Amino acid sequence: MHFNFQFLPKMKNFSRLALTVLACLGALSGCGGGGGGGDEATPTTPPVVPTPDPPTTLTGNIWHSFSDLGNPAGTFVMNPNTGVSTAVQSEKWGVPSPDGSRFISNDYTSQGSSGETRLTVRKTDDKSLVVDQVVDGYIARLAPSPLATNQVLAYWGETTAAPRAAVVWDFSAQKVLFATPLSKTPDAVAWMPDGTLLRVQPSGGVSKVTPGGSEQQVATVSWPESRLPQAVYVSPDGSKALVQLAALRSTGTVSGVDLWMMDANGANLKRFTNNGLIAEAYWSPDSKFVAFTKDTGVTCTDATCQGSCTVWYAPASATDVVAVDASGDAKKFPAKRPDGSMTDLRCPVMAWTR
Repeated sequence: MHFNFQFLPKMKNFSRLALTVLACLGALSGCGGGGGGGDEATPTTPPVVPTPDPPTTLTGNIWHSFSDLGNPAGTFVMNPNTGVSTAVQSEKWGVPSPDGSRFISNDYTSQGSSGETRLTVRKTDDKSLVVDQVVDGYIARLAPSPLATNQVLAYWGETTAAPRAAVVWDFSAQKVLFATPLSKTPDAVAWMPDGTLLRVQPSGGVSKVTPGGSEQQVATVSWPESRLPQAVYVSPDGSKALVQLAALRSTGTVSGVDLWMMDANGANLKRFTNNGLIAEAYWSPDSKFVAFTKDTGVTCTDATCQGSCTVWYAPASATDVVAVDASGDAKKFPAKRPDGSMTDLRCPVMAWTR
């Protein structure tokens, strides 16, 4: 079935006697009857050894694909503490719902100046097909609703290079419930845990949207350094939002991308990362940590580009995270390859689910 979008505008105890005997053997002058009247041993206090912090236990599962050559392609679900992965499907990687019960895949086919995208939704447990629909145009950045199993947030354009709009597509009703204007710098939109949307605009406008219903202005924020929002990520508890902000060169190309943290109502904006290479971010299910990808490709120019993509995580309370080994302000996830060897988790990462 085809649908047309053209209408859009992560110790023994010792007895006292035993202690006394041991003490006398160690220093006779310190015990009665030793004779000689030598200097009395000065008691010493053993140094206080600090108790190390218990290792961090991360909740949830990381959905990812292996980028190493020789490893199988497909969708994998990984324990973020052990790095052990379980295959979900081998054909292609998909984006899960927040609870991990379903995942959606997109397959774009170009037809010259136009194309179409096939969207499939499957259950994670038995891989049964739930939805299979084809829509005209290019659809990317899929995000299933946290509540409505029939709704997905995505970015749509006529082609891969055309201006895009954030849209909410209803599989059951086969219609668009919400859409932003088509733009080369489209508004950043993300699901809230209650099934509404948080919309962040280049102008600084922050609003809450009910798909198929009303939109309420929440705040107006001045983005630092005249940056533009590329994406927004709302914490699972709904209290915080990470805004991915891009700095632009005079030519309009991206010179750096970082994350800023703010309250979901737009207040208390502060810098979260400071490395200029942010590609994506993911909240842990308990809202205590943020994982993010550093990708040198975000600052590519027509003249040069060096490919490298790494995955890090840091406490959600952190600020100015550089995320290099020497800085110690962020950590990497362990990852166990199918051949049993260990490495660090690398891109691509699709989600951090419950």
